[in-house]
Amino acid sequence: MLSFLPWPLLLVINLILIPLNSIVIATPMTLLGVLRFCLPFKAVLKFIEKCNAVFYRIWVINNNLAIRLTNKINWHITGDAIPTVRRSCIVISNHLSWADILVISMIYGGKLPITKFFMKHSLIYIPFVGLACYAIGMPFLRRYPKEKLLKNPQLRNRDIMTTKAACRRLALSPSTLINFVEGTRYTPPKAKIARSPYEHLMPPKVASVAIALGEIGRDIDYVFNTTLSYPHNAYPNKPFIDLLKGRLTDICADIRLVKVSPELVGDYLNDKNFKHEFTMHMREVWKQKDETIKSQLKQLENN
Repeated sequence: MLSFLPWPLLLVINLILIPLNSIVIATPMTLLGVLRFCLPFKAVLKFIEKCNAVFYRIWVINNNLAIRLTNKINWHITGDAIPTVRRSCIVISNHLSWADILVISMIYGGKLPITKFFMKHSLIYIPFVGLACYAIGMPFLRRYPKEKLLKNPQLRNRDIMTTKAACRRLALSPSTLINFVEGTRYTPPKAKIARSPYEHLMPPKVASVAIALGEIGRDIDYVFNTTLSYPHNAYPNKPFIDLLKGRLTDICADIRLVKVSPELVGDYLNDKNFKHEFTMHMREVWKQKDETIKSQLKQLENN
């Protein structure tokens, strides 16, 4: 453990190790993505998916080593035990920080198939990583403001088609779709602008997860409902900075296994009753997540 070192030195170490790991792993994954487009045959695609799964696990292992080397983290994981899953599944989570991606990978690494995040389209332009994520089939969503959607309703179809395409790839090789349902990272100013009814969360944007369940819900067993919080990070809402500085001390994660039932699978786009019921259900889920975060913070404050 190197957490005893001064934070400027730890910052330099992490700024070398974490990006270098991503660049080294992203390079062959990008090349495999080019091969996918050149030789779109089923046998080739399956081989590429298996290779990507191996590279992804190496990426997770290396990140785990770097983070555990430079941070003395106390893990507070509550809820259900995580089973080893071989089939495709879905993970939904709140979104607080860039650290969420690394943390979720650490929590579920080795137990679930390769994770594919629903990502903002702008992230595709991140050098190396963006292209690699695109090559392995991570769905990039464009979050349009309501005013733009009202002027051009056809823009909604872009995210719908992207979500459906990502779900179809799960039939080729088992994967884990990670959905940050809020669509953006939580911050108090964003929550105020969005008039969020929750204390620690943004309002859920349920369309992508509803469509994903409609596409593959009958072929998966579980949805993993994940609630994250970082109670003692020095920079409010910036735990990734604390992680890079070797000063991330506590991570709370509550895991709830949701058995996929017929009530969660339906035609969100065309069935108004199902759309309303699913939306109300997810709002209740988010209300419970908000209470979970309050409990996590209160418990650690008292310790």
